[in-house]
Amino acid sequence: MDKIGWPVAAKIARKWFASPKHIYNDDPNSVQPIDDTTVTLKWALGFGSVQKRYDELISKKIYSPAAAKEAKKKITRHLKSIFIDQGSINLSFDTSAFVGDERQFHIDWQFQFQDIPTSATLDGLALTDLTAALGNFNLYAAVGQVDVSAERYFQYDKEKQTKAYCIDPVATITHIYVYLKDNYSFNDKGDGNSQYLGHWNKKDMILSYRAAVSDLIDGKKVHTQMGSSEITETTINWPYLPGDPIDKPVDKRPGFGKLLEKNVYYPVYNKTYNEWREKHNRGGDFMIYSKPLLLKLRNPISIKLDTICRAPEPM
Repeated sequence: MDKIGWPVAAKIARKWFASPKHIYNDDPNSVQPIDDTTVTLKWALGFGSVQKRYDELISKKIYSPAAAKEAKKKITRHLKSIFIDQGSINLSFDTSAFVGDERQFHIDWQFQFQDIPTSATLDGLALTDLTAALGNFNLYAAVGQVDVSAERYFQYDKEKQTKAYCIDPVATITHIYVYLKDNYSFNDKGDGNSQYLGHWNKKDMILSYRAAVSDLIDGKKVHTQMGSSEITETTINWPYLPGDPIDKPVDKRPGFGKLLEKNVYYPVYNKTYNEWREKHNRGGDFMIYSKPLLLKLRNPISIKLDTICRAPEPM
């Protein structure tokens, strides 16, 4: 990968090979080893149409009803902790204290995402360092800073002779955190097929033509990260293998010249990595995060929350 010009993908791959044997359990919220230094959001935004999809996330998707519903749920939970458990009357808050634990921060505070398909990582139609490093992945928006205003009052129960201190809060998200997250693993879908990762030798890689076209892949029951790509059979022009088989080495020497090692490419699948892991007792799957970036919203998000009351007390 270094020789192709993919330094980040190479660094991530070396980390996997050097790590103790570990298999990702396919639960995105499970405790996993984390790499939060190799990939940055700024770096990822420089490839393909990732910036365009990022802009869509922060200009449109975070303002959707679904995003508001998710943010409301997470803000309400925290506000109950502030108002009821802590007994505080200072309701506004920020989430900076929680950013250090990326996994828990993601669980507790992300409220919208933007998928980045493999096709969005390409340079025109050429594979990039980002394509090789992550393939497809997601960008996430999480709650950052929240201003809370509230009408405060007592609810009286004459029959029980109790009163409860309540608030009708309105939460305004003024800042969000944005970050990318992906798993670096080689798990397959469990249907007996293994995802194709290209034909490789020590200096280069090429793709099977048929493995780059979604419809043909589905027919051959071969998994590939290119399956969700918008690229069509008529426009793709990557270095490719024209034949049906993608499970055999390929000789790319021109004409009838002497067979050289540089002209032979070998197929690589998820199972190739898994077999290497079993043989060498190394190869550790892990989660990749970029450091969350705090972003002030031009248009803050206001959400009317449900009434929150403390426990009743005698009048």
